[in-house]
Amino acid sequence: MFFLFLLTAFSLQTIGCPVQLSVMNEKGNGMEGITVKNKAAFLLGYTNAQGNITVELEEGKQTLLFYKDGKQILDTTIVIHCNGSNQFKFVLSEKWNSPVQLDEVTVYSKTAKQLMDISPFSVQSIDLQKEYNKGGDVSEVLNRASGIKLRTDGNIGAPVQVNLGGLQGKAVRIFKDGIPVELFGHGFNLGTIPLNMLERVEVYKGVMPLYLASDALGGGINLVSRQEPEKTLELSYEIASFNTHRATVYGLWHNKSRKWYIGTNSSFNYSDNDYKVHVPVYATGTGVRVYKDLRRFHDAVRTYYVEAFAGVQNRKWADDLRLTLIRSSFYKEIQHDGIMDKVYGEPFSKEQNYTGLISYKKGFLENRLKVNLLGTYSFFNTKFIDTATVRYGWDGELIGSGLRRGEINLGNNQQLNYHFFSSRLNISYRISNAHTIDFSELYYQQNRKGSDPLGAITAVEKIDVLTVPAVYRKNNMGLGLRSQWFNKSVESIVALKHYYFSTKGYTTDNFGLGWRSAVSNRQPGYLAGLRWNNERFMAKLSYEYANRLPDENEIFGDGLMTKENMSLKPEKSHNINLNGQYTLQAEYHSLTLSAGFFYRKVKDIIFLQLDIPFNKYINYERSEVKGFEVEANYTPHKLFDVGFNLTYQDVRRVDVESIFAFLEGSRIPNVPFLFGNTWLRKEFNNLFSKKDRVELTWNGHYTHRFFLYAIPKSQEPALFGKNEKVQTSMIIPNDNRLGQFSHNIGLYYHFPDKKLSVSAECRNLGNVRLYDNFNIQKPGRSYHLKFVYQFLNQNKK
Repeated sequence: MFFLFLLTAFSLQTIGCPVQLSVMNEKGNGMEGITVKNKAAFLLGYTNAQGNITVELEEGKQTLLFYKDGKQILDTTIVIHCNGSNQFKFVLSEKWNSPVQLDEVTVYSKTAKQLMDISPFSVQSIDLQKEYNKGGDVSEVLNRASGIKLRTDGNIGAPVQVNLGGLQGKAVRIFKDGIPVELFGHGFNLGTIPLNMLERVEVYKGVMPLYLASDALGGGINLVSRQEPEKTLELSYEIASFNTHRATVYGLWHNKSRKWYIGTNSSFNYSDNDYKVHVPVYATGTGVRVYKDLRRFHDAVRTYYVEAFAGVQNRKWADDLRLTLIRSSFYKEIQHDGIMDKVYGEPFSKEQNYTGLISYKKGFLENRLKVNLLGTYSFFNTKFIDTATVRYGWDGELIGSGLRRGEINLGNNQQLNYHFFSSRLNISYRISNAHTIDFSELYYQQNRKGSDPLGAITAVEKIDVLTVPAVYRKNNMGLGLRSQWFNKSVESIVALKHYYFSTKGYTTDNFGLGWRSAVSNRQPGYLAGLRWNNERFMAKLSYEYANRLPDENEIFGDGLMTKENMSLKPEKSHNINLNGQYTLQAEYHSLTLSAGFFYRKVKDIIFLQLDIPFNKYINYERSEVKGFEVEANYTPHKLFDVGFNLTYQDVRRVDVESIFAFLEGSRIPNVPFLFGNTWLRKEFNNLFSKKDRVELTWNGHYTHRFFLYAIPKSQEPALFGKNEKVQTSMIIPNDNRLGQFSHNIGLYYHFPDKKLSVSAECRNLGNVRLYDNFNIQKPGRSYHLKFVYQFLNQNKK
């Protein structure tokens, strides 16, 4: 009975059908900036530099309106078949009349892109296709989205922590094309991914879609790889302050019949990260501690990520069958500890990664039944070296030699080998035009074995703890039903999930006695969502009982300073979202207003308890999160945008132990609770020559002061009041500022042939001191220059 109930409960992954529109002039060149609307004059979007736009339309006859410079140039009707061909090409004369619709129709066998904005989830889809000419990485774009805060310990290559709806760290899962991002290694993470590698980013807030089959507690981020519809070869190169260099290569080639294709999506990053920081030093002779602005000297990073893929498509036995091979590398020097108190001069970590993926997609029964199967294998070799017997000061000079081995701990010469296996199965069956059942399953296995001659060994057996294999497995499943009602103006989803994990490894006590141990656990989960919309208004309500399974490191420790905890339980949370949006679309301008309210009640939070002689992860805290986010975006003309967003998240401790009763209701430390963004964008066409394009941007980011340590609620200053009860050393920033504000400017030029673009940016224009985690200073003012060149694009002649 349980399985039958489960079978009647899971989700539709697509709404409508993906339609590829191409608008060209008589010379065969793509026409950029063509406005596309539906019959109700609702804006669907604008064609890109190649004249292409992908939209999702309901099956059947659809009327489309095309505009150029505010003038309607085409009114046409097309017929959409969800199980048929959905690419339409239009050729327009230079006088914007006598349109010719070509009957040539080409099917791209890709999974239909979900209409994110009208799904029942609290979700935000960030389109990156217009950002390819901009410098930096995806974390900088994400940090400007509402409700999300990315925090880092430095510049390129530093760990990036995501705060989403008041929850952060491991509570937020990251994916690449639906695959857990950890399978791709450190060479592919939010702090190293250039914008040119991705098509869009999907941000799920509090409630996760079924197809990801994830055990995320507070939401997740899915990085969707770039997929061009035509033959393309694009190179980009960026040079920036702190001896920073980035490069990307994207290429796609297919045969004339589009039966098979090959491609690559690769990147390279290097930086010295030698920006200045305000740090304490001891004056020569007097020994007095003073602060100086000194350059970081041991923080270089080098990464590369090479992805090659090949596949066949549009066959009777497969809509798409793809093989992907990945080689990546990551090298990172370590400059200081977690609070910038101790400085290091020689430790480093490095990683080599090999990954293979195979994916299969096929529609059966006239596309009513869809199957998507993915298998992944990864091998990692990681090293962590800390064997120096010398010590350094912030000026890079030696301050001691002949000391004990290891600048960080007691010395490490650690090498670990990881084998990752993962598979994901998605099956959807359309019962009728209004109801679809969806099933998803994710299997994940991690095998770890290594050595550290300088690391922990047992007192009796004299075993290097890391030489004993550690195995971690998890299996997540989900089943749900999505339904559409009242002519598709209402959509509902109900779902059940099941989480399971097991792990085994080596356990030691404080006396060095050791034994092999194993542990397993299973948890249920469930979600529901409801969406209503018309042409201007939309409202959503969603809920999920979410779980986050403890990982292998939390259960067994790190073999160094952190002990195991075999009784560790999964984190659990009740997540509620209420969202609303108003959209006004007119011929020459548009306005979008949105607001969201969220609530999280979390228990069994996994917390690292600091102790002597060993630390240990425990289930300790409970918390309650209440918050809201608002965003407004106004486009008075399609060449000008202005907007802002603001997020407030009240993250409090609840039900604390009696010994810590004075902290009842206090804010969770080291979590920003008020932050926002604002932006301006202006475009100029035909400024220096015909068909060129110039873009100017400005954006600002503000983070309100927050607390580094736990502070009783009674001692908290008013939101914008003067701080009188709390030491400034316990607040970020610690210099009596109410908050941190930084702003960036950018200038972008697109040459008339649309092959070359050049951009220049200045970030942190005011050169202010910015801090994220535990008062770790971020870079000051930096300059960026980027070139993007398309050697091949089938839509250009």
